[in-house]
Amino acid sequence: MARRSLAAKRYAEAVAAMASQAVTWDEWLRDLTQVADAMREPSIRAILADPNQVVKVSAFLDSRAMREGLRPETIRLLHVMAARRALGLVPDTVEWLHELADKARGIRRVDITSAVPLDQAQQLQVRTHLAGANTDPSRVVLTLHVDPSIIGGLVIREGDQIRDRSVRARLETLRENMA
Repeated sequence: MARRSLAAKRYAEAVAAMASQAVTWDEWLRDLTQVADAMREPSIRAILADPNQVVKVSAFLDSRAMREGLRPETIRLLHVMAARRALGLVPDTVEWLHELADKARGIRRVDITSAVPLDQAQQLQVRTHLAGANTDPSRVVLTLHVDPSIIGGLVIREGDQIRDRSVRARLETLRENMA
């Protein structure tokens, strides 16, 4: 994952405070994702990249196309970010907000790498194991990857933690111990 801006994290934390108070996580995520998607357009990126285009940025935020479907709270946040020339942080803010929303909802996102694709029963077994005895397995969301070079077993990544339970890692450890 690319390094995300800490300034974007502060915006996400401010949004998270509002979202948790009013239980509007989905609305905030939908609105900000819509804005981040719109910002991928080259013409919009050009306007936002030019610090001398404050009037155009304000017009962009107030445009009918942008306002369509966005809640007033989102538009106010965008105006604050525009005034601080921080609209470029919206994509990072969305990533941070997803993480904060998951944490508030008790959802864990885990990357699983296996040598062969896991079937539904194996996925449920992994989710159940990762959830433990006191947590609903449906609160564990898996992102699956296949890498035949690990030979067998799993590589489990959750946040900054990596648990390499692959056959390749075990063979490397055995080779190091024998050397």
